[in-house]
Amino acid sequence: MMSEIKKVDYIYVVDSNGTPLMPTSRLGMVRRWLKTGQAKWFGNSRNTIQFVRPVTTNTQELTLGVDAGFHLGLSVVGNQREYYAAESLRKSEKDRITSRRELRRSRRGRLRYRQARLDNRRRKDGWLAPSIQHRLDFTIKEIKRLYTFLPITNLVVEVTPFDNQKLLNPNIKGWQYQKGKMHGFKTIKDYLLARDNYRDALDGKQYPASQLRVHHLVQRKDGGSNQPDNLVLLSDINHNQANHNNGILAKLKENRQKTIDYRGAYFMSVLATRLSNYFEHYTTTQGYLTANLIQKYEIEKSHLNDAFIIAGGTDVTLRTSNVYSRQKLRNNNRILQKFYDAKYIDRRDGKQKAGKELSSGRTRRSRELNYDNLRQFRKEKVKKGRISIRRNHYQLRPHDIVLNTRTNQIETVKGVQNSGTVIKFQTGKTCSIKSIVSLYHVNGILEKKIENI
Repeated sequence: MMSEIKKVDYIYVVDSNGTPLMPTSRLGMVRRWLKTGQAKWFGNSRNTIQFVRPVTTNTQELTLGVDAGFHLGLSVVGNQREYYAAESLRKSEKDRITSRRELRRSRRGRLRYRQARLDNRRRKDGWLAPSIQHRLDFTIKEIKRLYTFLPITNLVVEVTPFDNQKLLNPNIKGWQYQKGKMHGFKTIKDYLLARDNYRDALDGKQYPASQLRVHHLVQRKDGGSNQPDNLVLLSDINHNQANHNNGILAKLKENRQKTIDYRGAYFMSVLATRLSNYFEHYTTTQGYLTANLIQKYEIEKSHLNDAFIIAGGTDVTLRTSNVYSRQKLRNNNRILQKFYDAKYIDRRDGKQKAGKELSSGRTRRSRELNYDNLRQFRKEKVKKGRISIRRNHYQLRPHDIVLNTRTNQIETVKGVQNSGTVIKFQTGKTCSIKSIVSLYHVNGILEKKIENI
């Protein structure tokens, strides 16, 4: 069993040149160093100090264990102690990339005509899809960040290339790699037409190919792929906004076979092949070795505990209470204009619903189909729709930590109101910006200390 010894709090230390030193658990001394001016807070952090005066630089060997994946587990262990633990998460970039593409295309349409340039369309060697490149950059940045305040000497990463074809068919033969499900078909739609015999997945009726659309059961932003198992055919009549809003299309995936999520496997394969581009010296380990040690030491399975085992932790290692949850947030909102839909009373049930829920269902102006027109159920408008345009940029953003000088309490910012003159807190209270002292800016990463773990 794991040791029940009380977990230890640490403050991380760097010298005047920014070289990492060993962390300290002498929190009383840290307060005195800060109060007497011998040290100061390091950067934007409130868990790392930097000495102003000269200090000795004796350090010990520390090992950083990395449980790579969509949930990135990190743990630093040395001298039978755990000094740091964190679980970092970056959500899917699909929606943001799509939004950026739409805004870029509309902006190009408003520019004057420029002569076509065909010399900038070739992808560079080593190109990755933006969603994977973002996740790779985030993983490498999170690992390198620990080197700025901890004297890490060893890096151990649990990473393994995956064979996606074997995930689908463990008994696959060599010649079968070239003859998959879509062998002999030019496009995915051609395969789906042959597989479903030109039938709509909702009503089961046959339609011409020109009236059938390819629909993702699991959306791309939620991990869905372009694999045939995740695709069905829907007619123009059924593939409309109304069926998206009322959940009919979402129920399709409940009746289909569960598809394999290839995102994690693909990312692990990319990380395994490109890790040497970022780190000269590192060691890799396998998932089954970590699983065996987890079972041996009777530790609960989690990303944090996996990283702890990878770093060399055992059942007698003293754990730390410096456990953090880190989530990537976007720094800027590209959409300055926001649309707030009008609200109507639904004649059928008397409930208040948004305008898009009671829409005509039409998706194409050039083709009139037998759509489910729900506009007839609009009884009365209870709230007008409006457009809001953000014209100013404010220093304080959601999740920033501030000091309210009126109540002498530390608060978390929820938003800014009244053209930047009023701050709203997570508690729902408001305060004038003149009574606020900024303590900590999120700067794209929302970091929270995990208690009672």
